[in-house]
Amino acid sequence: MKKYISILITFTLYVLVQAQPVDTAKFNVDYTLTLQHFEKINKSAEIVDTAKDKIQFDYYIMPQRIDLSFKPSTVAPAKLPADVMKRLYRNFLRVGFGYPVSPLAQLNIHNFDNSKFSYGLNVNHFSLWGPNSIRGLEDFAYAPVSDTKLGVFFHHFLRNATFYNHLNYNHEVAHRFAFNRLLGYEDYFYTKDYRDSLKNNFHHLRAVTGVRSNQTADVKVVKYDVRFVYDLLATYPKDWEHHWGLQGFIGYDDRFLKVSGTQNYRMDIDFDYYQNRWCNAPNDVNLTRNTFKFEFKPTMTFEVNEYLLSLGVGIPIVNSTLYRKAMIPVYPIAEVQLGLIKGIMSLYGGVNGNTHWNSLQELIYENPYIRPGLDSLRFSRTQISVYGGLKGNLVKKLNYHFAARYSYTKDMPLFMVDTLCYLKNQFDVIYTNANILNVSGNLTWQVVDHLFLNFDLNFWKYYKLSNADHAWYKPTWEGAFGGKYYHGDRYIFDLNFIMQFGKWGFFPLENNNYVVKQMRPTLNFDAGFEYLITPQFACFAQINNLASQYLSNYYDFKNLGLNFIVGVTYSFGDEPLKAAKRRRR
Repeated sequence: MKKYISILITFTLYVLVQAQPVDTAKFNVDYTLTLQHFEKINKSAEIVDTAKDKIQFDYYIMPQRIDLSFKPSTVAPAKLPADVMKRLYRNFLRVGFGYPVSPLAQLNIHNFDNSKFSYGLNVNHFSLWGPNSIRGLEDFAYAPVSDTKLGVFFHHFLRNATFYNHLNYNHEVAHRFAFNRLLGYEDYFYTKDYRDSLKNNFHHLRAVTGVRSNQTADVKVVKYDVRFVYDLLATYPKDWEHHWGLQGFIGYDDRFLKVSGTQNYRMDIDFDYYQNRWCNAPNDVNLTRNTFKFEFKPTMTFEVNEYLLSLGVGIPIVNSTLYRKAMIPVYPIAEVQLGLIKGIMSLYGGVNGNTHWNSLQELIYENPYIRPGLDSLRFSRTQISVYGGLKGNLVKKLNYHFAARYSYTKDMPLFMVDTLCYLKNQFDVIYTNANILNVSGNLTWQVVDHLFLNFDLNFWKYYKLSNADHAWYKPTWEGAFGGKYYHGDRYIFDLNFIMQFGKWGFFPLENNNYVVKQMRPTLNFDAGFEYLITPQFACFAQINNLASQYLSNYYDFKNLGLNFIVGVTYSFGDEPLKAAKRRRR
């Protein structure tokens, strides 16, 4: 049945397809024949080569480059206190005794590590009480020497500043030169007046209190250091000097925008007031009363790597009873530094000046034989000083510095024998204008890890002195050496000396007269040895001559011979005060 149905459907579809009509349509269209690109008829055919040659390229594949560009982030600098808070040296007590009779004592006490406070005590004493045993000096007056120093300090550390305080006391005993008792002065030699005339002891008290900022140069804030100073000097003949001072600076550091360098703007301030009272002056007379100096120095410094430029001006205002009115001796300040070889050699040069008060304190420390009632104090003014030098490192641990300076100074002080003194054994001070040339050199060398050497050499030349034939008692040449050697952890050796040549001086004679001639060279040396027995105990030995006691510097004395000192050192302070308690079993 299904078969017949399929045949019937197929037949029906065929009949329907054949039944569709077929229509045919004819169109009549006008057509015009046109020839295009007729100009190509007269041209030859162009054959185009479609084959392409392969081009060889030599190449290699590089490894991928990693981007390492970076920008360092700003690191805030640490704020450092002005003093090292960690104690570098332990407390110690050192005692010694030598020949001739020469006791030595030193004490150093410091507090334990503390981030808020630092305080301590320092005591130093050395004296020589032995008789004149050197041949040729037995008949001269007994002239002991002594130097005692005492100092205390207290520092308080804050976040941005440090308060500091110092109090120091110094007592120095010095005796003037005396004639031989066999030259006609034996009756006067043993009197108290004679012995007192040789003494020129003095007491010096100094107090300093101030505050300074702790920031480093990288921090762009105002830096400062301001301190008050007081000095009191009293001599055996009852000369007095008071000094009040205010000293300090205010500065600001900046950095260039695109250059690796810094700028520093700074203002230095110095105010000094001196008042003197002389032993031989009436109550209503004081020749150097109300002496003061006020000075301020604005400077600008530009620094890039090893190149530096500094510009400024010094403006001192000075007054004294020796002047009719206040003086303002202005002087320039300029310096240029060039780095010739980075880290090895730098060349620098500049110009500056200064105004300096020759106080009784400074003069008596330089020459303890000055006469009582030295009422001729005055200012020294360096109108201009031109300098230059070369410095750097030849190797990692060999530093050098060579310099030269030429200055013109008004009222430079010179010591001169007081010709009015009966024994010609004390000095007066005269003043002269001078042109001064100074050439110096220094070498510092750490030969090995345990050997340190230092060499110094200086040459002075004085031209056109207005009030003196020579620069009295000032050397032409001075050479110095210092060396220290550590042998293992137990032994320490050191050697130091200073030699001076070319000094001119006055030589007193027994007929109340004097002669002028060149002095012999002077040598001041000391050698030392120390043996560290334990961390707490050490022993030491020293040998030195006593040219440093000024006698050979001003009287052309033979030195007082060799001085030997031996002693011990006890270190303490870092161990606990109480031993730890043992546990009971």
